[in-house]
Amino acid sequence: MANLNMGKFLMNSEIEGPGIRFVIWFQGCNIGCKGCSNQELLALDKKMFMPTTYIFEKILEAKSKFNIEGVTLLGGEPFLQPDGLSELVIWCQKNGLTVICFTGYIYEKLLEEYSEILTKIDILIDGPFIMKLLDRKRRLVGSKNQRVIKITDKYKDCDYFEQPHSEAEIQIYNNRLSLNGDGVIFDNEEGEFNFKLK
Repeated sequence: MANLNMGKFLMNSEIEGPGIRFVIWFQGCNIGCKGCSNQELLALDKKMFMPTTYIFEKILEAKSKFNIEGVTLLGGEPFLQPDGLSELVIWCQKNGLTVICFTGYIYEKLLEEYSEILTKIDILIDGPFIMKLLDRKRRLVGSKNQRVIKITDKYKDCDYFEQPHSEAEIQIYNNRLSLNGDGVIFDNEEGEFNFKLK
């Protein structure tokens, strides 16, 4: 079994793809997109380093408690941890869970080295975030160069990412607050954080 280095995870979210989803933010990225909305996840440091078996247990718990339909993988950069990523997507497919994955790499380049992983991903959002191409018309897609690639037919008729909705989600659990949402809500055109609760 491999290990995964995660920055954080959510047991259930309704704004990280179609349906209710378990969400994993991978720790570490070497792409360096200017204006990245997940600055705290860029460092190649150990954060929550754990075996995939533990993550599988948490996903099964979420499936039982929240009836999740799938898992969304963000970063950081998931493909910097290919061994753990591979185990995770294979396990999800075997357990009837869909997989949505965001990557800063280009699909065609990933195909050269990670074609087996890609066959287990239902939707891949690819490409680096480019601030001057900020996309305010598609949900969760950061910039206009990024593509929503439907690798399997699971979501072939789903237009979730084509909707011009930006959402935020606030969860409170055991006296801890989690704020999650589309970066467009939190940042201005220069990538400066300007989210305020009134």
